[in-house]
Amino acid sequence: MAENYEDTKRAWENSNISIVACIDDEVIGYIRGITDYYVTLYVCELLIHKSHRGLGVGEALLKLVHEKYPKTRVELLGSSSSHTYYEKLNYRGFYGFRKTINE
Repeated sequence: MAENYEDTKRAWENSNISIVACIDDEVIGYIRGITDYYVTLYVCELLIHKSHRGLGVGEALLKLVHEKYPKTRVELLGSSSSHTYYEKLNYRGFYGFRKTINE
């Protein structure tokens, strides 16, 4: 998650995919990503409030993304603790690299 409000705001403004899950006007989770609409869709964030985890909210958000963009390959980065979650949903691991300028 972005470290400050301005970074978070810019990240949302530059995302072309965002779906927010709400109950009674309360945000309980969201998925945000970018895509070329043809080959690949990158999930940048999938966050669910801790009080609503384990209820299928994340799975439902991922399903909506697949339904909306059925021909694109969905890729996401997960923490070591989230690997089993994504594997349970039939995602496969893949190898990637990262470099942050100014590091």
